[in-house]
Amino acid sequence: MGSEKEKKLVSSEEEQDISRKMMVWVNSFSDDDLPAATINYEFLAADSASVALSVIQGAYITRRYLLGGHEAEYQFKIIARIKPGGSNDKRLKADAVLNRFGDWAMQNYPSLGDGVRVRRMEAVSRAAVFAVYQGGWEDHQILMKMKYEVI
Repeated sequence: MGSEKEKKLVSSEEEQDISRKMMVWVNSFSDDDLPAATINYEFLAADSASVALSVIQGAYITRRYLLGGHEAEYQFKIIARIKPGGSNDKRLKADAVLNRFGDWAMQNYPSLGDGVRVRRMEAVSRAAVFAVYQGGWEDHQILMKMKYEVI
């Protein structure tokens, strides 16, 4: 049984298109403290510093427009994998660069194509460590949310 609060996913084609455009956009962010030169899609190397964009859940429709189109929400996180080697400075730098990404993202919206417009970008949280692995590797993340509309 469905309820009115049940989330309706956008089409797979729309989500794939948005994700491709998001990859171009996140890779336009530049910072010397970023652990890797390229931000990957849903992939972190097991034994080297890397950065990835990960979709938290599928993009879903938040509002339908009477004349067609809709508003949708795309939740994602940027994950930085580092090996701090006991260095608090490296941990703090990883969080700082992710927080700078969040600040940059809220000021520099991605281009999502014709008929698609970003309405709002927000950092849902500030960066923090969320996983520690054997061998000294750590994953730090910042959670983000983008509202966009398709007209």
